[in-house]
Amino acid sequence: EDVGDSGAIWKLPEILLYQIAQFCSPPTERAAFFCHKIAPLCRASYKAILVQDEKSGSGLWDLVLQGDYGVNKEKELRATARRRSCKRLKRSPVYQVRDAHKLMIDNTELAYFYLWELSCSSSPKSKNCLTKMKLVRILDKFGPCLMLNKTVSSGGTFLVEVCRSRNATAHTILKCCEELVEQRGALVNKPTNEASNSTLTPLCVASVRGMPKVVEYLLSKGAFTDTKCSGRFRLHTNPKKTIRCSKSSPLEFSQAMLAAEEKEGAKSSDLVDLKNCIKILQLKLDLKREARKQDR
Repeated sequence: EDVGDSGAIWKLPEILLYQIAQFCSPPTERAAFFCHKIAPLCRASYKAILVQDEKSGSGLWDLVLQGDYGVNKEKELRATARRRSCKRLKRSPVYQVRDAHKLMIDNTELAYFYLWELSCSSSPKSKNCLTKMKLVRILDKFGPCLMLNKTVSSGGTFLVEVCRSRNATAHTILKCCEELVEQRGALVNKPTNEASNSTLTPLCVASVRGMPKVVEYLLSKGAFTDTKCSGRFRLHTNPKKTIRCSKSSPLEFSQAMLAAEEKEGAKSSDLVDLKNCIKILQLKLDLKREARKQDR
């Protein structure tokens, strides 16, 4: 049954309603907020949010299109005005948002595929090796709106893929991480979900691969040190051998990698960066324990 309209959220001005959605949900999920949270409240909310006619206008969905998906409605109207269009083929604003969301999903998959090609480059001198400029080009080509904080169909995430780039230098990986986090809004704690026994965070990948600068940066951005990760990594000393850990923290994973490298006869000079990562994680863990003791 319909509820009273006094103070109803769907009666607010469209710009204010959209600002509420910005506070309650992340980008590209505000359409779902309106469709699944507001519209089902009652018949009046359903009609106000989803049933749009020419008289009532479609300002709310235009805001969603422009703010979440980068679609400029005025440019589209100019383009359609130049060509003849049938009224039956005109799409309602709700369907336009749905189409924009599907397009964004496809663009995200394509962007991740090209990033994966760069990260899997077989030679550091290859033209397909990852650089910050190439990453920016990919994100700009398929953006500006991409689902960087969602796992793609293969279960990977952009930030983890950058951290495990094979032949990119630690400096390049750091710059790419800064681009994704600071300019594109990537979350540092989003894990992969590639398989039941393969769940990795950017911090875990960076620490196991021995990149202390990247580890420090991720920690400065709020990366969790106690997230349990599972996966397999090749040894630097003997790439034919791998090490697998299941439900281990980044510190435990890095310690296991250090023990495996030492067992294969790795030189101490080759393990400096990995040991530094372990020290950084251990220090962070010790500081957390001291803070908990003081709280008690």
